[in-house]
Parts: sequence; C-alpha cells; structure tokens
Amino acid sequence: MSRKLPLEGIRIVEVGVWHAGPGASAILGDLGAEVIKIESPVGDPERYHGSFGPIEVTRAELPDWSLLFEMSNRNKTGIAVDMKAEEGREILAALVATADVFLCNLRTSARPRLGIDYDSIRALKPNIVYASATGFGPRGEKADDGGFDPMGQAISGMLFLAGHDEPTLQQMILLDQITAIVLSQAVVVALLERERTGHGGDVHASLYGAAVNLMYANVLATSVHGEEIDVSWRRAENSALRTTFRCADGKWIIGTNHPEEKYWPAFCEAIERTDLTHDLRFATKQDRLVNRAELIALLDELMLSRTQADWVAAFRAHGVLFAPVNRISDVLQDKQALENGYIVDYEHRALGSIRIPGSPVIYGNHPTVGTQSEAPSLGEHTDSVLAALGVTPDRIDELRGAGIVK
Repeated sequence: MSRKLPLEGIRIVEVGVWHAGPGASAILGDLGAEVIKIESPVGDPERYHGSFGPIEVTRAELPDWSLLFEMSNRNKTGIAVDMKAEEGREILAALVATADVFLCNLRTSARPRLGIDYDSIRALKPNIVYASATGFGPRGEKADDGGFDPMGQAISGMLFLAGHDEPTLQQMILLDQITAIVLSQAVVVALLERERTGHGGDVHASLYGAAVNLMYANVLATSVHGEEIDVSWRRAENSALRTTFRCADGKWIIGTNHPEEKYWPAFCEAIERTDLTHDLRFATKQDRLVNRAELIALLDELMLSRTQADWVAAFRAHGVLFAPVNRISDVLQDKQALENGYIVDYEHRALGSIRIPGSPVIYGNHPTVGTQSEAPSLGEHTDSVLAALGVTPDRIDELRGAGIVK
C-alpha cells in the first residue's frame, strides 16, 4: 500500500486569480493537499489573457484554458460561484468551515465586499490559516495597488541585474513563481504552528518582498558599500575558470571553480596545456586577471576544437567544475533532469503526452509528489462539491438557473 502524500488530508479553499496566489496552492496540491478553487461564473482572467511576447498561450479548441492557467491551477477542484450573491456567499461559508487554509490574492479593498477578508474568514473558522498574496505588501501606500510580475521586478531593482542601460525583464513570470513558492512555504509553517498551538494565523507574501529576498546578496552588497554596485556578468572580464566558452558544435559551457589556485593545474591538464602552469603571465590568480584578455583569447580558440559534450566529459574527468549551458529544449531531454524527476512525462487529457516540471524536492517515501491532475475547466466540479456539502440536485439546478453557480 502506497503511503499518503505529505499534505494529504489538508483542505485549501482558494479565491485567487493569475499566478502568485494560485501558484502557491498548486504547489501545495503537488504535495497532496486538496485544493478547491472558487471562480466567478466568468472565470479567472488567466484562462483568457496573458502572453509571453509573441508566444501563443491559448488554444482555440480549449476555450477556457491557457498555458498560464494550467500552470497555476493544476491539482485543483474547480467550482464557479457568484460570491456577490447571498447564496454564493453561503456556499463559500460552508466550504470555509471545512477548510484548513483559505488562500486569496484579490486586492485588499475588494475582500470585505465579498466577505473574504481575514476577520470574516476567521469568524467562519477560528483556527484557519489565512494565506494572502499582494503586489507590494500589506502596509504602505501601495498596499492596495494591483501588481503583476514585471512591476514587482521593476520596483525591486531586478530589471537592471543584467547590466544593460535599458531595463531587461526576466521571463517567464519568474517572480510570480518565486512568490508562489514563498507563500506555499509560509502556509506549511503556519500549519505546523497550528499543529503545535491550536491557533491559525494570517500569512502574507508579496511580489516585492519575494524579489528583495531573492536578491539578498545584491541588496546586502549595495548596503555595505553604500552605493549602487554593478553586479552584472561580463564574459571577458571574468577569470578563465569562471566564464563561458563556445565549443566546436556552437554550444557553450560555463565554469565556476573556487578556489582558483586549486583548480588551475587540473584545468590545464584537462585542456592538455600543462605548459600554461609555467607561463609567468598566468602563474597566479592575479596574473591571470591582469592578462585575462590574452588568456581568454587563447582559450577561445582552443575550446573550438571539441564539442560541448567532449569538454564537459574532459573537465569532469579531471575534477574541474564546468557545466553545459542549456536551452529549455535541452532541459526537457536532459538525463540528469529526467532521472531526478525534475522533468517528468505526463499524459494530459487535452494536450496528450507532454513533459512538465516535477518536484524540485525529492521526498524519499513519496515518489508521486508532483502534478496530481490537470487544471479544471470552468465550473467542472461545481455539482460534486455542492453535493458533498449536502446540496440536493434540485437545489443545484435552481442555483444554476439563477446564475449563482456554473
């Protein structure tokens, strides 16, 4: 008999849109939590909108689906309820009374009108964990501002990390996903605290806060030096043991070797140029930095003599730390990713056989951690969820006829 997933038995009720909030409950669903997503009869806007530049994220044959919605809402039971109506709020209240966690990322000012602010939810279930995501945090003049991934990247300073004069956006919805990870961690901690004390609580994560914490080293260095520092990466200005090289097949490798004094002789052995260890231009780390332009030019020509795979194998054999610079399409085929379950095969009911990210954490006793089910169609589970609450089929028909549920 297979063991239960880590969060089996935990029920989450979600009223969320887009990714930063819903992405957190999707992660918790990977771990076995039951997630009931409540949408309006119109649906989460992520079903219909959003893009990655010219990349198409919707499909004509799936009218209420998008690639983004799939990522944000895997593992969920979906119901469509008009929470502006009294009958809709009664359904919400009945579900909250059965829940361990309530998750929301609507604007703070909109929540009281729907009865989904912290005080209202806590009145329905005193020991519930209330999880919230916003753009810029729960306090300050921006507390009620709407926020999307690029705005969080912008306000945090992230857009200048690449070192370009013009701001450079990190794709694709990177910060939304980091915020979702942070919020999912906060929920697990709050559940642990509830287990110890019996009390629920209110946990909050924001795009801004997640971005600042992600850039901890950058923020700390700027603070310590008392000025804006240039942390951008420039290939030709780095040490030969900490830079990239193009190989014979047009692919790239990158090295990261500390301390350099230890790895320099082994590096020279791997490239079959032990004579360089006796070259006074490159004798010490400082010498190699002073003469790096000359050294990089020499190595650039040498690296074009073998393929990426050949160089990676040669460096590994000599204990020198170099890795291939992959594209995403390479990752989907990478043996290391597949053997560790970071990429897994998945049979999607509408899309067929695809490969998707698996769990980034390996739980030895739970090999099935990861995507449990596809994102629901709009209102797909409304009838079954209401029936489990004791609502009769006739009453469900009445609610549907009145537009309260879909």
